[in-house]
Order: sequence, then C-alpha cells, then structure tokens
Amino acid sequence: MAERLLSIGELSARTGVAVTALRYYDELGLVRPQRRASGQRRYAESAVRAVGIVVFLREIGFSLAEIRGVVGGRPGTRRWAELLDRKLEELAEQERRLAVARTALEHGRECPAKDPTLCPRFAAIIDAYVEGASVEDSHAALH
Repeated sequence: MAERLLSIGELSARTGVAVTALRYYDELGLVRPQRRASGQRRYAESAVRAVGIVVFLREIGFSLAEIRGVVGGRPGTRRWAELLDRKLEELAEQERRLAVARTALEHGRECPAKDPTLCPRFAAIIDAYVEGASVEDSHAALH
C-alpha cells in the first residue's frame, strides 16, 4: 500500500508553519515535496520532522542560510561541527553583551542620579565608547 502524501495545507496544519513559509523552504531546498500532483506539492510523512528540524534550528538562532548549508545539502558531520562551533562562539558573545547590558540597566535602576544623562559613571562609559572603546571595554574600565 502506498504511503499517503500530505498536501501543503496539511503539512502546514501539522507543523504550525505557514504555507508561504513552506513554499519558501521548498525554494531553498530545506523541505522538498516528494512529488507534485496537478501542480500541487505533496509531502511524505517525513516532511513533518524535516519542518520541525528547520523550525527548531531557527528557534535556537540559526539562519535559513546556515540551515540550508547543512540540511539542504549532503550530510556532513564536519560541516555540522563547524557550524555548531561558530554558533557557540556567537552565543558566548551575545552572553557577554547581555551581561554588560544587564549590569548597565541594574546600575540605571539603582543610580543615585536617577537620570543616566546626569550619572558620572554613565558619562564615563559613553566617553570611552565615543573614543573608540567597545561597549564591553568601556563598561569594564569602570568596574
């Protein structure tokens, strides 16, 4: 007995991904229909998981181009390892920037000046930033 194929609407309903996004995923080679019937895309049941992979990877910060680089082509553990290493470095950088932002906001909430433009600490950070220091370095210099 032949496997029942899903229409694009059924795949959309099963995955919560808009039909327009599924068409775009097809254009990018991320999730391809098994065949077309009367010009309509028909997907194998396995497409539900394939869409789930794309959605999950998007949710944790991968771009569609990055996903396409590993999902859309031939399997390759080296590509995955390189992509994961790069993504972990990006996350570490984001964590550093978030820590600086959190510290600055917490200081702003507790600052006796009550207005960051009147705060000498804030002014020193801005001055260092304007002179070319990174946000992290200008902030770290005062801590």
